[in-house]
Amino acid sequence: MFQRTFATEQCLPAETLVDRYVTVGAYSLLRSCTIEPECIIGQRSILMEGSLVETQSILEVGSVLPLGRRIPTGELWVGNPAKFVRTLTHEEILEIPKLVVAINYLSMDHDKEFIPYSTVYLEVEKFKKSLGIYV
Repeated sequence: MFQRTFATEQCLPAETLVDRYVTVGAYSLLRSCTIEPECIIGQRSILMEGSLVETQSILEVGSVLPLGRRIPTGELWVGNPAKFVRTLTHEEILEIPKLVVAINYLSMDHDKEFIPYSTVYLEVEKFKKSLGIYV
């Protein structure tokens, strides 16, 4: 007899969990993954559904962590798809929280340099109104 299976029974939860002392690089994509404490995710990296980055690990710049893949504690992974490179040294592991705090302070120093949204559209609307253009 045919047994019906619903899509929701086979899917991963649609949530991304990022713990404390984690740095996620610019232009990275996190899709339904988990990042445990004290990790570094390099810029332009992609973490697919169900992937897990365990405590004190590093995923290098431009890497792709495929569906359901796990980076064990204290390891460095690189590539597309991401592969194990080496185990982090004790000194590197101790530097991760310090680096994360330093990046946080740096971002706070520069957050006032950019306005959150542009107001140019207001000037454009005013100009269109002066020309009698209503769209």
